[in-house]
Amino acid sequence: MTELRSAIFLDFDNLISGLRDGAGPEYALRFADQPEAWLERLLADRPRRALLRRCYMNPAGTLEDGAGSRVRYAEFRWAFMAAGFEVMDCPKLTRLKNAADVRIALDAMEAMLSPQVHYDEFILLSTDSDFVPLLQRLRAADRRTRLVAHPDVGRVVRAAADEVIGLDLLASWLGWQPSREPGPAFGVENAADLLGVVRDIMQEAEGPVHVPHLGQMLRGRTGATLRGSDFAGQGSLDAMLEAAGGFIRRDGPGGGHVLRPEWADQVPESPEAA
Repeated sequence: MTELRSAIFLDFDNLISGLRDGAGPEYALRFADQPEAWLERLLADRPRRALLRRCYMNPAGTLEDGAGSRVRYAEFRWAFMAAGFEVMDCPKLTRLKNAADVRIALDAMEAMLSPQVHYDEFILLSTDSDFVPLLQRLRAADRRTRLVAHPDVGRVVRAAADEVIGLDLLASWLGWQPSREPGPAFGVENAADLLGVVRDIMQEAEGPVHVPHLGQMLRGRTGATLRGSDFAGQGSLDAMLEAAGGFIRRDGPGGGHVLRPEWADQVPESPEAA
């Protein structure tokens, strides 16, 4: 079988959040601290050389370790460098976005057009649906694409890639096993779990969160939607926000914004800035 020349692009913040919410902090930490454990499995299904390996990370981001402490993403830099990755710092440029998705798209296109190396395959690790145009462009250029994403990623995203590897499979490479109890095999199992994810999103935010953005982040991390989950079983957006932590909804364009109680006096930015 012909050896593939591959390029890997990892949206670290996106993947570690998905693993944390789906499998738990233990496996998210293992993913970050032992990249060789899952990278070997990711590349092992056929002969390939991962010539380009890039990890896009907000060094100031943090992950709770399950014991009440928080670990900075920057502490995982050396583990990824030891696995052959270039670590690209992507600090937040606005309250919620670090522009990793834009940088990945630009770098992938640059790699596709490179006159020095012909990459046969592009492997993206991210559950962000913004990558659909990139996947379609790579396919049109006759490049093979693999996407590592939430197992409940939408049909449009799934159809844009040649192969989709679910985060549940990635978690299993790290030792995670799905619960034998009835319920989803990966991710949130009940309304309390969804409320916890909403709480995490709001605690991580540095300012008011646009309501549609909250819905997108919830979908990206859990595969669930606000309306589809009946607002985490609470029946309304306001009731869900109150149950998640006393968060406040401020009316405005595009659905308004969600604020933490201590931000009650803040004036939210426009949706474009948020």
